[in-house]
Amino acid sequence: MMIINIKSIQRLLYLAFFFFTTSIAFANDFVFTPINVSQGLSDNQVRYILQLADGRMVFTTSGNLNIYDGSKFSYIHRTSDHIYPIKKYDGFYRIYHDQDSLLWIKDHHKLMCVNLRKEKYLLNLESYFKAKGLKEPVQNFFMDSQKKMWVQTSRGLLDLNTLSSIDLSINKGGLQDVDADGDLLYLFYNTGEVVCYNTITKKRLYVLAAYPKVEQKFFKRTSLIVKGKSGFYQIRNGDKSGCFFFDVKKQKWKTLLVSKNVLNTLTLTPEETIYISTSRGFYNVNPKTGENQYIPSLKTKDGNLIDTEISSIFYDFQGGLWVGTLNRGLLYYHPSRYQLKQVGRSLFLPSTSKEISVQAFAEDYSGRIYVKTGSNFYLYASEINKELIPVKQNSLPNEVLTKFKKKTATTFKDNVYTSVCKDSRGWIWAGTPDGLMLFTSEKENASKIFYTEDGLINNFVHALLEDKNHNIWVTTSYGISKITVDDVVKQKVHFTNYNIYNGTLEGEYVNSSIYESSKGELYFGGIDGFNVLNPTKSSESKDLFFKPAFTSFYLRGEEVKIGAQYDGEIILSQSTNYTQKIELLYNQNFLTFEFSALNYLNKEKTYYRYYLQGIDDDWNQVLAGRNGNGLTKNGVLKVSYTNLSAGKYMLKVMASENPKVWKGEATKVLIVIHAPWWKTTTAYIVYVFCFLIILIGGIYMYVKITKKKIEREHNEEMLLLRVKNLIDQLSHYERESIVDVEKSKGEELDNYKDKNEQPKSVDTEFITHAIETVENNLDTPGYSVEQLSKDLCMDRTGLYRKLTDMLDESPSLFIRNIRLQRAAKLLLENNMSITEIAEKVGFSTTSYMSKCFQDMYGCKPSEYAKKLKKST
Repeated sequence: MMIINIKSIQRLLYLAFFFFTTSIAFANDFVFTPINVSQGLSDNQVRYILQLADGRMVFTTSGNLNIYDGSKFSYIHRTSDHIYPIKKYDGFYRIYHDQDSLLWIKDHHKLMCVNLRKEKYLLNLESYFKAKGLKEPVQNFFMDSQKKMWVQTSRGLLDLNTLSSIDLSINKGGLQDVDADGDLLYLFYNTGEVVCYNTITKKRLYVLAAYPKVEQKFFKRTSLIVKGKSGFYQIRNGDKSGCFFFDVKKQKWKTLLVSKNVLNTLTLTPEETIYISTSRGFYNVNPKTGENQYIPSLKTKDGNLIDTEISSIFYDFQGGLWVGTLNRGLLYYHPSRYQLKQVGRSLFLPSTSKEISVQAFAEDYSGRIYVKTGSNFYLYASEINKELIPVKQNSLPNEVLTKFKKKTATTFKDNVYTSVCKDSRGWIWAGTPDGLMLFTSEKENASKIFYTEDGLINNFVHALLEDKNHNIWVTTSYGISKITVDDVVKQKVHFTNYNIYNGTLEGEYVNSSIYESSKGELYFGGIDGFNVLNPTKSSESKDLFFKPAFTSFYLRGEEVKIGAQYDGEIILSQSTNYTQKIELLYNQNFLTFEFSALNYLNKEKTYYRYYLQGIDDDWNQVLAGRNGNGLTKNGVLKVSYTNLSAGKYMLKVMASENPKVWKGEATKVLIVIHAPWWKTTTAYIVYVFCFLIILIGGIYMYVKITKKKIEREHNEEMLLLRVKNLIDQLSHYERESIVDVEKSKGEELDNYKDKNEQPKSVDTEFITHAIETVENNLDTPGYSVEQLSKDLCMDRTGLYRKLTDMLDESPSLFIRNIRLQRAAKLLLENNMSITEIAEKVGFSTTSYMSKCFQDMYGCKPSEYAKKLKKST
């Protein structure tokens, strides 16, 4: 009689139940990361996926158009006014991207167009087509793989650039797709036929069908064409669905797949592996071997299953697979993601809602792994559909119990650490809640302490282990680090980090809970499960290099919008992704730039380096998540510069997964800060011009004033000389006879006029008589020109003319000069005061005489005698 073990039956029931619920989930190696509205997607009903030339992803959903840069979503909104009717398109959602910035969206009987530079839908497509020269309505729209646009109208198929047409009247059925290869144009009809034309001659070359006419009714509804290296891949739908390949060289069709599920979209890898989204799950087809794999349900990293319609699928430049679902948002897969297998609480049998903290691992003689969680033990060896599951054990082999009882070292030099590891080099590694300490010998103090800024993924170290390849593995409160020693003498090491995108636990790891099996597999225990990594099977992903996308620009902390005015000027006339030059005013110099590396695989492993020519002396390097100028969040670089002076600056940004290798292309943005108007080149030219005018004017005035001064001084000296001669002559006249006086006065007259020729005797007599007349009336108050003219028996006009001709002086000046000459003589005698002299020579006031005297002699009356003595 067989004794039935109740607990064994329970275990079998657990296994049977688990096998039933997980058989589909583990039928493939795809593990996806969900991206949905909680991460910023506008809505979860994804219609189509496309990647732009700059690397950004485009997702159209039922409600919006989403552009994703790896960290955040931006949206472009549409209304019914943006829709152009195309009555001959009966297919599914499609997107075409031209060579620049236009994104064409085609849906059932609808056509829309987005200008990515302006991030807006075109409002009137009818006007757009009319501007191209089209007069009749567009019935269908196509773009081939050479980015040439074709439109179907009542005239046939037209090249939208040249408006040259191809007559379609002889073809049977409805046109569904268009593509090109050089000068050959291929038209795909709902009959399953491809019609080949020469675009130069417009002649039809041949017609070939993918299947017999009897099968046309099964595949006539929709079509999608993707160009491969040697031909075209096509998916068709109807009562049945199929995937076909047309070889352009052999001019032959090949059936790759026939399915009952509706085939929605098709994408190719560079090796031309085919992924096809369906009404349930997706296909993975190898066209060379004809093998295909059907994945009906998608497994996420936490073990959940998503069983829904896959509306769209796309293979990106980085080797990632994007899946758009009917109502569950996006899913992303990359073969280098989740290198660590995650065994969470849900996989432990029997299942429990309690926390499972994995304390230790052990191995029996046969190589099976046991897991200790508090007071329970599990065997990690129950294989269900190639998946190992931890199953609770009531008893353990003795060798396993012995290993579990063995304590792990946590002390070194009387200090307690979270974990201690002595490696094959004799180095001692000691984990602390704040950094990893390295002792190169047991006698010496710590030679180094490693922190996150040195490359450690997190500062709280939980467990340490040296593997068979002499690498040091470190579990922390956030992720795992692998340390490779490059140079023992120089103690040079480098870190390789694993985070949640590599499959690490989201919670903390447990102190000293780390193990390497006899097969080389690594086990890392955490507070809610454990990780398994096989280093021999899990090779490091190749270094990815990115050209960062310029995603946002901030002025004084405010994000700059397209077309908006700031200080009266438009800074961004188009999207930052298309902006290579920014011009700013002199006071717009508080700037912040955001860049995204578009690292969809593992954005937290992105290294950036940036350099602003004219400001930075060298490249600045920063890792995603680190602080400083270059603060990053969610894989985005954010760089700020303040108080920039006027000038030109070139900002360069690069991104890489490997901080030692920078092979990617740099993104460049030219920043031009204009000087204020008073510091512009024009202003400086005006300043120089004004300075030159002032300088020349100053020199001119100086020369003019100096010349006048010299002339005045010369005239004064000549006049002084004349007066002196006149005084001498008058003195001689008083001492000698009248003849001598007349002779003297003739000489005086000659000096007074300063001429070479001698005056006539009559003129001499007249001047002598005039002088005597004035001198005889010096003490007569108010003696005037009228009185002088009467005394000389002349009218005033005649006197003026005669004195002006002879002496170049007016009568009034003649009288004044004689008075001043007499005053000068009296001043030299020094017998009278200035007031008495003024009265004596006929001046009404002393001040007036002083003014006239200074004008004639260049000095005051009181200074005259001294000046005359110095000159003699």
